[in-house]
Amino acid sequence: MGSSLTRTEVCQLLGVSPKSLYLWERDDRIPCPRRDRRNWRVYSPKDIAAIRRFLGQDRTGASPAPSGKGRAQRADGLSARNQLVGTIIALRTSGLLCEVVLRLGDGQEITSVITESSGNRLGLRKGREATAIIKATEVMILR
Repeated sequence: MGSSLTRTEVCQLLGVSPKSLYLWERDDRIPCPRRDRRNWRVYSPKDIAAIRRFLGQDRTGASPAPSGKGRAQRADGLSARNQLVGTIIALRTSGLLCEVVLRLGDGQEITSVITESSGNRLGLRKGREATAIIKATEVMILR
């Protein structure tokens, strides 16, 4: 059982949240792992490989390289593990602030409020890809 990982270990390894794993399992997007004697989820190497395929990662955990200029990028040097790539579907500017709405690949939407100058500096435009970086209660946008 030394090669099996707990849900927390898988989340740290792959940079996803426990809630995401739960939802993907519930929706049959990834296989449900077996349970140990404590009824904790235990992921085998085969389970982890299936999750990586679902995420579009190779065996090292790297995402495919973006193709072309203007694509969203991952911030691999940050301590924030939850990085969600999506398409900007709405930008609303009011005074100093800019509300950015991203639609993720599975149809969910996430909203962040940043300064207008940050939105301009990042070149955010409706229809472009961007990455929401989630750390604690903060959501940042990277493009």
